[in-house]
Amino acid sequence: MNPIIAEEKSVVNLFCKKTSKMHLKPMLVLLTTLSLFSTTICHRTADHGHVTHRTPSLYQHGNSPPPSRNGKLSFNQTANVTRVTINNRPINLLTVELISDLHDFLLWTQPGPFKITPKVVIFSSAIPGFFLSHFDLGNLATSTPEGHSALNQLVECGRLLQSITSTAFIAEVNGRTYGGGQELNAQMDMRFAGPNARVSQYENSVGFVAQAGGQLFLGPIMGKARALEYLLAAKELDARRGTELGLFNNYYGDARTLRREVDALAARVGLFPQSALNDTKFSLSFLSPTTEQLDQQIANFAPIGASPASQRVITQSLQDSNQTANEYESNIPNSVVQSLYSQELHAMADQGKSVLDAADDQDRDSK
Repeated sequence: MNPIIAEEKSVVNLFCKKTSKMHLKPMLVLLTTLSLFSTTICHRTADHGHVTHRTPSLYQHGNSPPPSRNGKLSFNQTANVTRVTINNRPINLLTVELISDLHDFLLWTQPGPFKITPKVVIFSSAIPGFFLSHFDLGNLATSTPEGHSALNQLVECGRLLQSITSTAFIAEVNGRTYGGGQELNAQMDMRFAGPNARVSQYENSVGFVAQAGGQLFLGPIMGKARALEYLLAAKELDARRGTELGLFNNYYGDARTLRREVDALAARVGLFPQSALNDTKFSLSFLSPTTEQLDQQIANFAPIGASPASQRVITQSLQDSNQTANEYESNIPNSVVQSLYSQELHAMADQGKSVLDAADDQDRDSK
């Protein structure tokens, strides 16, 4: 028997003994059984047909998310929908504090006995121009226990977005989203874009792979060839192009319409039984990468991130950007490419001009 369920049953049996003289035991057993059953079916981790059951402790009560420990998230909740506003100024950098708050919140969304969880969660940003930035490079430049823990929590945040099948997660993107932020964005169940949305998985330009699963999810979303074009060239996509490629469900021309349409969709989804939401999300989980594939991505990242070449790139990027609201951060990935490959870009431009001049000469000769 699942040890957590066994623990919960022991608590129930103890309570039943205390209340048996009050003739409450039959009703309590019925309610507890239904709660345990619903909790078990509402949290499933899919791996191509393999299902595991996870049941949080009976002591995990509360139908409202607790205030975020580091103050990086705020919540606006209705009966069925929770809107999460991200606010880690100045650019929503994925710092230890923000990742910890995201991780705490996603753990809270796991279903449990006598606990009502939101049917829909909407993630949005309080900072104009930024949705979710990259991982804090300072934690890659200096190896610390906090940095390693944050990386692990970032990975687990992506896993939780997939494995919590009783909640639909929606990204309302109207700002820059790149690096680790784009990895989480790609693992949301749905994504909607406003006019300021810009996304980039630019790790290839600095010699990395995306650790938290972002690369692996883009294949099913965009198709292999387009995903490789976007990833290998470290390209940026705006809202319109991202919608054309399937990264965004839809694009809206202004922030007001974006919010109104996302709210309307979330409210509609929230009308329907959570059991149907759970089974529908679970039934499509076969389209996601397997746990083994995601684990391999992490294994691929570890030696690259620690290499001397990578450390030089990280140091250079920190000097150029200072990880604050400036021109460098606002123009990722192109600012990264310009900084690291300026000589190569000049050589390419000169070579391209020579090729065009030669082509013009051939055209004149042919006439």
